[in-house]
Order: sequence, then C-alpha cells, then structure tokens
Amino acid sequence: MPLFVGPPICPELPAAYRVLVLSPSGRVLVNEPIAAASDTEAVAVARQRSGTAPTELWDGVRFMEHFPPRIGRAA
Repeated sequence: MPLFVGPPICPELPAAYRVLVLSPSGRVLVNEPIAAASDTEAVAVARQRSGTAPTELWDGVRFMEHFPPRIGRAA
C-alpha cells in the first residue's frame, strides 16, 4: 500500500511527480520528472522505474513512497 505522507500541497495546481534514484548512502543520482494523471498512476509508474537502487516518488515537496532496491533486477 502506498505511503502518502500528506495531501497535495495545492490541489488546484497540477502534480509535479518526480522519481528519485538514490545511491546506497542516500544521495540523489537521478531526478526524473514523470507524467501521471493521479497519485495512483504515479505510484505505478515509479514502481516500474524502480530497480537495483533505492527509489522514491515525490510530488514537488510531498514525499509519496519509497521503493527498496530489487535484488537481481537491472535498473
């Protein structure tokens, strides 16, 4: 189940979804904007992008979900 820390910051504005790929120490290696029509769709897209590195989904400054590394799957 997705972990949504809070509601959108400003529901009147479009979402600014981003997938962050992290190093083992937590540094951002990749900051990729993604297109999604809803939080649920954004989670699905981010889950597909997750790989052997920790990955997070953000909507602007709103943290949405963390995906741990998947063993044996290329990023």
